[in-house]
Amino acid sequence: MSEINTERDIDLVQKSLKGDAKAFEALVRHYQVLVLTVVHRTLQDQEAARDITQETFVKAFRALKTFDGKRSFKTWLLAIASNTCIDYLRSRSSKGALSLEKILEEEPYLEQSFATAQKTSPEEEAEMNLFITKLSWALSLLPLRYRQAFILRYQFDLTYEEISQVMNENENTVRTLLHRAKERLRKLILETKNPFPNLE
Repeated sequence: MSEINTERDIDLVQKSLKGDAKAFEALVRHYQVLVLTVVHRTLQDQEAARDITQETFVKAFRALKTFDGKRSFKTWLLAIASNTCIDYLRSRSSKGALSLEKILEEEPYLEQSFATAQKTSPEEEAEMNLFITKLSWALSLLPLRYRQAFILRYQFDLTYEEISQVMNENENTVRTLLHRAKERLRKLILETKNPFPNLE
């Protein structure tokens, strides 16, 4: 469901622009957990995530006058966080592993894998854990834009419209990125030999 601006957010933004420090502090308190979670799952580095989260709010404060209300404050803020993560990853040439915790129910090939790996026995639980590990490994190999779109869609349940706003892409491009991301994941997971032989 697409989120619209709340009167509370708009009021706090307006007060912040007038110099009310407590108003911006209220925005930080409201959104800091969300931003930290998005950043941490993207970077997989707790210390870096804290730094990037702080940097995100600093950038948001400095750019507050550019917020025009055409999208939700949450989406505007996540766009800043996402771009800051991209800058960080590019500067570090990072390829850190990503954690995928949600079952991708709309993907039949994933549904089948999980269906045969329910936690009904130690062996089946180990199979499911290995599959999730392989899925996280495959996700870490995706090009940055594919990975970014995939995380926002399947880990944070953003709509195509919200993702397009966060990534500054049109919705058709977002759909294409997600389609290609899933195709590459399918190929990596189903066609690549287990990259973690010690887990078998």
